[in-house]
Amino acid sequence: MSNSDGPLPQWRALGHGGPWEAVGDDGRAWRLWAVDEPPADDPFPAGYRLAAADELANVNYISDEGGLYHALDMAGMRIAGDAVRADPDGARRQLGLEDG
Repeated sequence: MSNSDGPLPQWRALGHGGPWEAVGDDGRAWRLWAVDEPPADDPFPAGYRLAAADELANVNYISDEGGLYHALDMAGMRIAGDAVRADPDGARRQLGLEDG
């Protein structure tokens, strides 16, 4: 999960165990939630769903393979893609991927 020293958004839990919400640089709120057993009409397997808070039906899939913190970081990179490209070193610091 990221901290405030770079381009990735800050996540906050909306309830115990999620969903989680972050606000992108453009002011748009995003939600991330876990789906353990997807309904039959869900095109994605179990994992996480990311969507703009005002368009919850328009979801992006994020794997649960790396666990919650990995999903939060992956979702943050999708939300802040332009900012991450503009400050890749800041994103690396936030993710704990600094050299040395």
